[in-house]
Amino acid sequence: MKKIVTEMLKIYVPESGLDWMNYRIVRENVAFHHIKKKADGGKRRIDNGAILQSNNSHPYLHLIEWIDINTYRELNEMFREINMQEKEPTLMQRGVIEDILLTFEEIHRWDKGRDGELLIKRKYLKRW
Repeated sequence: MKKIVTEMLKIYVPESGLDWMNYRIVRENVAFHHIKKKADGGKRRIDNGAILQSNNSHPYLHLIEWIDINTYRELNEMFREINMQEKEPTLMQRGVIEDILLTFEEIHRWDKGRDGELLIKRKYLKRW
């Protein structure tokens, strides 16, 4: 696990056992998400990061970015807010994030890619 992720886990003390998109944390799969993209000059620093799972929430977030940039931006704004408080997401913030995801899923749940496969994988729908 990268040093910055270890530091973030200490700061944000995920007592709930959940990442910032409400997925169960598996320590060997914790990923650093750049809130401001590296390509846009975002640094790999704690104040520009979010704790996500590399096998579900992180790829799901980037799928959301590809399908609906406004939802992606809304989630990143929540991540900024969480980062500024320097502790894990509150229950209210988790609820807001869940509402954002449920709204996205209601609209795009049956969207398919070029291969005819559903874009929103079943594993992305299993949170909390």
